[in-house]
Amino acid sequence: MDKWLPKALLLRDENSLIATWLNQVSYIHLGGLFLAVVGWILCVISTAADEWRIWVVEGIPGISSDKIWIGIWRACFIVDAQDDEPMRKQCLEFLEQYTNLPKEIFIAQDLMSLASVVQSLAISFMSFALWNVFKNAKQKKVLFTFFTIGGILNLISGIIIFVPLSWNLHSVLTEKGIDFPVPFLLPFLPKKQKVGFAIYVGFFASGFQQLTGFLILGGKWRGSNRVHPLITDDVYPPLNSSTSDTQSCPHCGSSVDLAKLMAEQDDDDDDDDDDTLLQSETSIKETKTLTQ
Repeated sequence: MDKWLPKALLLRDENSLIATWLNQVSYIHLGGLFLAVVGWILCVISTAADEWRIWVVEGIPGISSDKIWIGIWRACFIVDAQDDEPMRKQCLEFLEQYTNLPKEIFIAQDLMSLASVVQSLAISFMSFALWNVFKNAKQKKVLFTFFTIGGILNLISGIIIFVPLSWNLHSVLTEKGIDFPVPFLLPFLPKKQKVGFAIYVGFFASGFQQLTGFLILGGKWRGSNRVHPLITDDVYPPLNSSTSDTQSCPHCGSSVDLAKLMAEQDDDDDDDDDDTLLQSETSIKETKTLTQ
């Protein structure tokens, strides 16, 4: 389809917007940029969400709900109503001085934030590559260089995210406890714990980012060898003529048009010769008839 579309559109203007896009950018690169943006959004959602772990508890004073939502930044629960105040959600922040907290929580804070920044840089490089298409479409090397950098950063970001997600997932599946600070008044182990949706969202983000990296890096080699001719021989097939027949003509659009014009003139000359020969034969026959 990459070769058919320019031919079908007959893109003769090299400065046209559509011709520039098709000549420089592959559909794989555009798809990779879209997946990168989706992956970045999912990464941010996973980083900010509180539902990395869901604890099911019973008989905790001051907690009206039977669930505690634990993220990488804080732990949240529903507190009992007091006086005229309704039940509300209370969250306790994880501070650096709480050294008893599991290491995977603090590592997840650092790595997820780092992955979001790296992914932002990747999208910036890829977006700048598209912007460069409209500024100077002839600098194809610069275009693919920025796309390549973006693809590499996408791969790095996907791997960075995968590490804390896997570590926290393992902690939940093996039902490891959390030594909360004393002011939290939360148990070390729950009755039951489940994997929160933030971990699943994070894995989707990691998958999108790694897929983007492979698409961009794979499309680099495909795109660097791909040519989108604005006027191709398949659209206007060359005619069998000598080199002198394809010389430039100020009144012709191209050498191919000149060759076609000269070929049509040759056909007209052949038709004139056939008509002359037919007239000569007719005259000879009439002369013989009169002589007889």
